[in-house]
Amino acid sequence: MVDRPSQFTRSIRAVLLTVVLGLAAATAFDRWYAGLLVERERTRVQAFVAPYTSLLEGIFQRRVVRLEALRSFVSLQPSADELARKFPTFADGLRVAAPEVRAVQLVQHSRIVATNPEADAAALIGYDLSRHPDPEVRDGVERASRTDSMAMAGPFQLLQGGNGIVLRMRVTAKAESFPDQVALVLNVGELLMEADFGRLPSSLQIALLDRQGRPVAPFEHVPTEPLRFPVSVGDGQWMLLVAPALGWSSAVFDDLRPTRLASALIIVLLTALAYGVAGRQERLRQAVADRTGALAQANDDLRREAAERRDLEEQLLHSQKMEAVGTLAGGVAHDFNNLLTAIVGFAQLAEQQAADMQRRADGSDDARQLRELRTDLSEIMKASDRASLLTAQLLSFSRRQKSTPARLDVNVSVRDIDRMLRRLIGETVMFSTDVSQGQLPVHADGGQLAQVIVNLVVNARDALSNGGRIQVRTRTLDLSAVGVAPFAGLPAGEWAIIEVEDDGVGMSPEVVARMFEPFFTTKRLGDGTGLGLSTVYGIVTQAGGQLFVESAPGRGTTVSVALPRLDTCPLQSPSAPQPPSVANGELVLVVEDEAGLRRLVGEILKRQGYRVEVAYDGQDALDQLEQAIEAPDLVLTDVVMPRLGGRELAEAIVARRLDIPVLFMSGYQEGDPLPDDTQHGYIAKPFTPDALINRVRAMVRTRV
Repeated sequence: MVDRPSQFTRSIRAVLLTVVLGLAAATAFDRWYAGLLVERERTRVQAFVAPYTSLLEGIFQRRVVRLEALRSFVSLQPSADELARKFPTFADGLRVAAPEVRAVQLVQHSRIVATNPEADAAALIGYDLSRHPDPEVRDGVERASRTDSMAMAGPFQLLQGGNGIVLRMRVTAKAESFPDQVALVLNVGELLMEADFGRLPSSLQIALLDRQGRPVAPFEHVPTEPLRFPVSVGDGQWMLLVAPALGWSSAVFDDLRPTRLASALIIVLLTALAYGVAGRQERLRQAVADRTGALAQANDDLRREAAERRDLEEQLLHSQKMEAVGTLAGGVAHDFNNLLTAIVGFAQLAEQQAADMQRRADGSDDARQLRELRTDLSEIMKASDRASLLTAQLLSFSRRQKSTPARLDVNVSVRDIDRMLRRLIGETVMFSTDVSQGQLPVHADGGQLAQVIVNLVVNARDALSNGGRIQVRTRTLDLSAVGVAPFAGLPAGEWAIIEVEDDGVGMSPEVVARMFEPFFTTKRLGDGTGLGLSTVYGIVTQAGGQLFVESAPGRGTTVSVALPRLDTCPLQSPSAPQPPSVANGELVLVVEDEAGLRRLVGEILKRQGYRVEVAYDGQDALDQLEQAIEAPDLVLTDVVMPRLGGRELAEAIVARRLDIPVLFMSGYQEGDPLPDDTQHGYIAKPFTPDALINRVRAMVRTRV
């Protein structure tokens, strides 16, 4: 008969799992489709605005034609007197139907000798431009004297008042009294009005930068993530910047609404389907369980007769089984690490985007919903952290976890995980820590040391039936001779001691003798894997330490970890993590056979300014490197892949004499250790986006 509460619980779990997976898939699709729509919108805006660059260049070119006409006029005059007599009339003609022309000037030896209109003559005639306080004015005069082409300067504050630019050309003087330069002074605002930017949609924001990169009025408001259009003006180049006024995401919001509604409908349908299927599976499971119980009862006699033979076979196959289980555990951890990396990465990217949106929507209802969304994403990342502990246990047991020992302070490690330990053991247990004074330096892997403490605390919690007390202590033990109980056999010297004490049910001597064996557990079936303490034993012994246990039934348990203590010289204080800086367009080749992870890594790198190319495995990457016109600045590769793995890919790059650094990413290693030098690096899965960007940045900088 089906247990209805159990059936309902499993159905609810199936529904929740379907909703979570559906939301994750919908979020990933929404991000991809939004990127596609933004790219299409950028192409549309680019096609719409591109003609304006030619229009701007034509506007400037027409003023250059007027300036060339002025130069020709000056060159054709037979004498300086004739030039002075005809100049006002010719200058008035140049200014006809050209309101943007503020003045027409003749310059001799950097001094203004003639200007039109004459209303400004009193202030301008005789002015020495080589002593102008603005260096750009002096530079414009100097450039014009060195070339027969037009030299443009500005925009800047004009001597006549207002903001403008000056176009200058050199004139071959016939005599000492002739001018050697001609100039047109133009009003920037009236000049740009001819471009008629008012025809652009009001949803677009534009800005114009001069050759120095300064905004030009009235288009001085620089948009976010703009498209750039170079505009050739004389002997320099200006830049036209265009982007939607409210950003690219808002420009495609309406196009995303139908797909989001469709995603919500699909999730609802899948949820209903999952609920129905889960109920049917539960009824089948119960029927199978009843039938299995009947068969088990019938086979009890047969199992008793075969018990002795099975024990002998188990002893014979024990070593083979342990090797097979280790291989299986490592393989499962590898695949699970890929999933965890994708979950952690996409969750953190989504949380960062939600944080940005929350800041922009501060004070609105959307801000409250975004805050709730960030809380949900934080729970996803916390669950991923707990899952990563399980994969670390599997990798430690299978001996395929990369160990990176370093100098660290045991006291700091205990303080760092104090809050996480309190969450793990729950509120019914009294938990406390008592760390020693000063530093307690050892040489160990920080992550593995934290795993040792967590496993011991969790094991102590499981030994408490109805609440109780757990304490974590650290201290220094200085032995002048081989230690005695409770540290029997510990060599002489200084040791860092970590003690985890509980007042639980305790253990018998028989259990203590087997407690570190793989898969040995006293818990009920399904409540433990038997890997926790065996993982502790492997990590501690690998670090050169020893384990000691004091326990008795009904008297609690104390597990002591002894690690060699280093000398007392100051520890290196960890530097504060630096936020990933935006790259300068470096090219990274990402080699990963897992499609979701490949997409995640590419998205993380692109957001930080890297250019990204992808390969499906090592052979595909090698083919791309042989055909590439531009060599990548970094190869970021998985280790275990079909056809050609990451290790073999790195060896092939060295064999082909390609000067390209390689960064391995994996949570699973087999065979010889990975290369570790200036050309090779490693990052463990699962990793966060910030950790990946910092590691990539370090590898690229090392190469430079």
